[in-house]
Amino acid sequence: MDPVFVLVHSPSVGPSTWHPVAQHLTAAGHRVRVPSLLHIADGAPPFWPRVVDAVRDDLRQTPAGSPVTLVAHSNAGLFVPAVRSGLDRPVTHSVFVDAALPARSGRTPVASRELLEFLRPMAVKGRPLVTSAR
Repeated sequence: MDPVFVLVHSPSVGPSTWHPVAQHLTAAGHRVRVPSLLHIADGAPPFWPRVVDAVRDDLRQTPAGSPVTLVAHSNAGLFVPAVRSGLDRPVTHSVFVDAALPARSGRTPVASRELLEFLRPMAVKGRPLVTSAR
């Protein structure tokens, strides 16, 4: 069975960042899902369980048992180990597209100090503001 490409967007932007890639893959005959992570900042940390839930819930639109190729962009790369272990289907490949890599062992910081300094001015009341990527 061919894998489902699951395109996971950065939490700093919306799923529309993947739409051109999704259209290209779909036109080439591949199954593609682009789960939205826009709601993961709702509520208190930790956020990763909501990322896993979002991907798992979105995959319900595909046949059970379909293998998955996870494609993560930017800081979504940090969630790949949690998503892989949280799915009830095989993840055959993980692709990191200009993505942060999780630590090989131990804890992975959510973001570098430099990235946090860059993002803080874009937040409203401590939350990311995403408008154009919906």
